[in-house]
Amino acid sequence: MASSTPEQGAKQQIESAAIVLDCRDHGESDKIVTFFCRDIGRITGIAKGAKRSKKRFVNKLEIFSSLRILHTLPQNGRLAFIAEAELLDGFITLRTDVSRYTIASIIRETVLLATKDLEGDAELYPLLHWVLHTLNTSKNSDPVLIFFFIRFFAIIGYSPNLTNCSDCGCQLVQNEMFSFHLQSGGILCSRCNKDKQSTRIRLSCGTLRSLDMALKQPLDRLQRLQLTEQSRREALSFFHLYARQLFQREIVSWQFLDT
Repeated sequence: MASSTPEQGAKQQIESAAIVLDCRDHGESDKIVTFFCRDIGRITGIAKGAKRSKKRFVNKLEIFSSLRILHTLPQNGRLAFIAEAELLDGFITLRTDVSRYTIASIIRETVLLATKDLEGDAELYPLLHWVLHTLNTSKNSDPVLIFFFIRFFAIIGYSPNLTNCSDCGCQLVQNEMFSFHLQSGGILCSRCNKDKQSTRIRLSCGTLRSLDMALKQPLDRLQRLQLTEQSRREALSFFHLYARQLFQREIVSWQFLDT
């Protein structure tokens, strides 16, 4: 990539590995693009002439694409300037398979809700890239959303307590049903759950143990974990309600997953 452009030569430009989270038209020829970058986190920038580009940006700014971009940093409330983009992986399958596109859309919407510009995190970019790559290549995409959420909430500091009863401290017991209480952010065993009236979600011991394993496994080994149909249903229901409680709004893309 070139190190500068005539328009932005006075400003420092840097290269970043980036995932496209959002892209919209701006004026007659420009695009406003939101990326999540490996080192600096989320940024929003303007790609001048992108709608008419035949080289720098053509077929490169689609949502979910993995790129290497040359850009300035946003300053004083202004957009970053996106000088060039090199396509690393377009994750084409995500655009041709409705189920995978829906899962990727839920992930994209969640990341946009939970992050702000220039709030980088060393773990979030690898997770985001892993989940899109896995969705794009794996034969079984069903558990990917579950694996994403259990890791994502831990990264942003809102990991739910799923290892022991929040009241009595008892550990997971085979065939025991636990209830997760949204207001307290933890699970309760059947004995401690009797007097609670708050919103709760039932989770089996098997589901809780699977989620704990998914939290501890290296990313490159997550796909080896097997989930039962019961655990898949329980975990998806739980993460949907937990995310809605945490962000205080609905994740719009989720309605298409249910469909």
